[in-house]
Amino acid sequence: MNEQLQQTIDALSGGLQGVPASAAVANVTSWHQTLDGVPGAETIVEHLESLKAALESGDLEGAAALLPDLGAATESIAADAPAADQDGLRQLAAALQG
Repeated sequence: MNEQLQQTIDALSGGLQGVPASAAVANVTSWHQTLDGVPGAETIVEHLESLKAALESGDLEGAAALLPDLGAATESIAADAPAADQDGLRQLAAALQG
């Protein structure tokens, strides 16, 4: 599993409430940079943009409301990801969907 994916899963292992907003913004920014321009990841990139905006504005309720759709989009690309990342993407999707 790639390091960025593992770090995100580890950060969420204590639940979404345990992730400080500043760390969440940094993580979302990193994923946005990683996935921007990747074929098939357009929906995820759009969700990441919305999530980052909500976090930066302090709208934690709005940010939380975006996570299930981000999780569903993540789950939908898992089968097309490199084999080493598929299980991690499914774990991440499940964590985001609550």
